[in-house]
Amino acid sequence: MVKKAKIAQNIFFFLGLLALGIMIYKIGIDSIWRDIRQTGWWFVPIIGLWGIVYLQNTISCNLIIQDGSPEAKNVRFSKLFKLIVSGFAINYITPFGLMGGEPYKIIELQPTLGIQKATSSVLLATMMHFVSHFIFWMVSIPLLLFLVPVLSDTVELGMILSSATSFLLLLWAYRIYTRGGVNRALILGSRLPFVGRRIRNYRMRHQDKIDQMDYLIADLYRNRKKDFIVSLLLELFSRFLICVEVLLMMQAIGWPVTFGESVLIESIQSLVGNLLFFMPMQMGSREGGMMMVYGILSIPLSYAVFVSLCKRIREIFWTVVGIMLIKVSRN
Repeated sequence: MVKKAKIAQNIFFFLGLLALGIMIYKIGIDSIWRDIRQTGWWFVPIIGLWGIVYLQNTISCNLIIQDGSPEAKNVRFSKLFKLIVSGFAINYITPFGLMGGEPYKIIELQPTLGIQKATSSVLLATMMHFVSHFIFWMVSIPLLLFLVPVLSDTVELGMILSSATSFLLLLWAYRIYTRGGVNRALILGSRLPFVGRRIRNYRMRHQDKIDQMDYLIADLYRNRKKDFIVSLLLELFSRFLICVEVLLMMQAIGWPVTFGESVLIESIQSLVGNLLFFMPMQMGSREGGMMMVYGILSIPLSYAVFVSLCKRIREIFWTVVGIMLIKVSRN
């Protein structure tokens, strides 16, 4: 098992280096250096801000894991922080978002927690991250109406669809929190062509383990509501803390924006980026979201390009850190 985990660790590391090199090549060294010079020392708080965000994500995940069991107490906070940073780095550079980071975290936590506890904990932490996004997007809708009273028909339609979709996703998340979702996902997967039979056979062989994972997922909401609420609030607060990044970037180029405007900018660009989740590194999707919201707020579109590039540079920094942390000792 340790040997397989080491192989997986090396695969994630080398794929991460490859994807990072491609991203830097696509952005261009000249563009990166020009933006760094223009932003100057503002990059220090911008990059440092994400250290605080990752710390909040780690505390949120740690609350989920620490259920009083002996194995949970063996998960060191420093190791969990490493997994959070590395997991987000892998998710960022891989297509379909969660195809790399979540399996990586499960593989790393499995020797300590066991496969059922590791899987359920990572799934719950991911759900907290998703639900905080849904709430964040729903909060931004009335904020958009307040800041921009007159909207085009297209924007209004987008608002209605986004609100309805976020609400439905919250209902879906509630079902998983209260009942679990692993067994249901495998039932649906067993109906797929080509792979359905294998999924069905896997479910029949491991039904006890699957039921245990669903129990562990539902246990957080049913029996540990305080940990559930605090974990979710930490993730939600981190969504709003990220908005400070836009404030700092706009301050660096002499066009200050309000916190409300920064929330709107972050909300819409993240919404567009998540709608196109299959794009590795959100190439193109983020820029489109930035252009859209800057146009709505009547801010020059050249600033949207600047902020988008600043975000890319910050992501490159933390992606490098995350990939390097993969090679840190697993013990």
